[in-house]
Amino acid sequence: MATIMALGNPIHSETPTALSTDSTADPADPVAPAAPEAAAAPPAARSHIPGKPHRGGPLSKDGERGLARLWRVNEDTAALGRLVAAHMGLVIRIALEFRHSGPSMEDLIQEGNMGLTIAARRFDPGRKTRLATYATYWIRACMLEHVVRSHGPVRIGTTRSQRKIFFGLGRARRKLEREGVQADSEQLASALGVQREDVESMAPRLNGRDGSLDGPRGFDDRRPMAQGLAEDRPNPEELMAGFEEDDQRRAQIYEGLKILDPRERAIIRARHMRQRPATLACLGKKFGISRERVRQLELRAKAKLRQFVDTDGSLAGLPLDS
Repeated sequence: MATIMALGNPIHSETPTALSTDSTADPADPVAPAAPEAAAAPPAARSHIPGKPHRGGPLSKDGERGLARLWRVNEDTAALGRLVAAHMGLVIRIALEFRHSGPSMEDLIQEGNMGLTIAARRFDPGRKTRLATYATYWIRACMLEHVVRSHGPVRIGTTRSQRKIFFGLGRARRKLEREGVQADSEQLASALGVQREDVESMAPRLNGRDGSLDGPRGFDDRRPMAQGLAEDRPNPEELMAGFEEDDQRRAQIYEGLKILDPRERAIIRARHMRQRPATLACLGKKFGISRERVRQLELRAKAKLRQFVDTDGSLAGLPLDS
């Protein structure tokens, strides 16, 4: 047997290269290995470097269910931490699948850790499935949500078909091109199992890029983009004010018509308040008077209306000045 000297005390080992790690060692022995429970500190107590998970080793099926029961029954955070730590490698493997999707590996791992924690909290040990199988769904869901959310300030991928297009459009296009098929909207929609209209609406948003309205127009032109979007038309407040003013004038005109005699009122309505104004000759024939007399009655009616309605030119926008 090999003899190993530690702290001046001889320790005999059955193997020549390693100390025994039996958890039943005498705790009074100064070189006895620490118990596994003391060595496996909760994950929150140790620092974590992204990409290098702090795993406590794989769990057996019975051990996994026992820790899950401790969490569900007693809310034992140490048991929950042991479940999470034992499945950190699963997060790394799934994050590698999304390494070309845009976000950094550190962000993907962080989102995957959130999904793993949710799965560990909700895991039911009474079912016949393992935690890894159940956690894969939550890890992928959190990573997919982060990838879609990180695409740009304008949110996309809010429906199932949009998510299919978001993650599968490039792959479907490359596959069709390898097969010698033109990758038009119809073929892409058929390959992805979505509507053609969805592909046509999503493709420009995925191929383009988002820009800030406060950003410069170009390298030489530092004016903000928003200046090029300004309209020369009146703004909504000015339009509403104009509508209200027209309504007020129209109401004054109708009130002023009441002071005219019936023939003057009929002439004003026929000459200025119809889409196709009547001619002087037509009105002269209708009332049995000459064209000149119709013109005189019209001028007299206009003068009465101006005096009644407004004296500072509020009738300028109405056809009563000719």
